[in-house]
Amino acid sequence: MGSCCCKSKEVEEEISRKISVVGNGEVGKTCLIKRYLTDEFDEDTPHSYIPSALQVDEKVEELKNGKKVHLFIYDLGGRDTFKHLTRMNYPRSDAALICFGIDDKESLKAVKEYWIPEMIRICPGIPILLVGLKKDKRDETRTIENFVRESDGHSLAKSNNLVGYVECSSLKGDGVKTVFATIAREAAKRQNTQKAAESV
Repeated sequence: MGSCCCKSKEVEEEISRKISVVGNGEVGKTCLIKRYLTDEFDEDTPHSYIPSALQVDEKVEELKNGKKVHLFIYDLGGRDTFKHLTRMNYPRSDAALICFGIDDKESLKAVKEYWIPEMIRICPGIPILLVGLKKDKRDETRTIENFVRESDGHSLAKSNNLVGYVECSSLKGDGVKTVFATIAREAAKRQNTQKAAESV
């Protein structure tokens, strides 16, 4: 009886993790977060959203092992005017999503030249997942040369030792749950490893 009780408490244990979502402005970060939180796509979001230096949302993600991870999702402004502010919000991040638009090759270039080095410099060692947004736009066109190829995303993630690359569509909802399930799992795993090391 006692062992069952302990097992139940372990499964129901909830941990908290801070997830920073970064990338150029207007690539679809806020739409991604809203789709994850509500499972809906608001067509007015890209037009009505007023960029701010910081937006924090919360949601509990349940891992496959039954453990619950309370995610604090930091939507950090991507515009140049907010760069000095976002640096103050990076520290103590448990993990990060670095986003770009599949329909915007310049946003991928910015990921390679600015966002990845920035996160690695300020938050060394945290798990980072590369996320390609607006997958539906590439899927629905015959002229894919203007879009980022899936292989390019995987190659960039691998060359920078990121935890992986996931493509998604906030419009259709494809891949959105995979994005947050992956980063929640990796953030939880890293923290458990750190705590174990600190207790030795």
